[in-house]
Amino acid sequence: MESLDGEIVLLHPACNIIIYSNQTGAIIWQLCNGQRSVEEIIEILGAAYPGSRAEIAVDAPKTIQMLVSHGALTTK
Repeated sequence: MESLDGEIVLLHPACNIIIYSNQTGAIIWQLCNGQRSVEEIIEILGAAYPGSRAEIAVDAPKTIQMLVSHGALTTK
């Protein structure tokens, strides 16, 4: 993982995959600690950005699913 101006670039060398994520995706990545559920991540982000709760409820699961589908995260 490399952090660039609040954004992240993830490299999966075994699969030769590079994943770029914007600042919001970088925050979501950092919140994915193996202990929090998707709902908890949405709640944390919604509390931090109350004016964007509706967008967060849609975008956070999509971002997490993208990270899972590219092998950057695994599900329990």
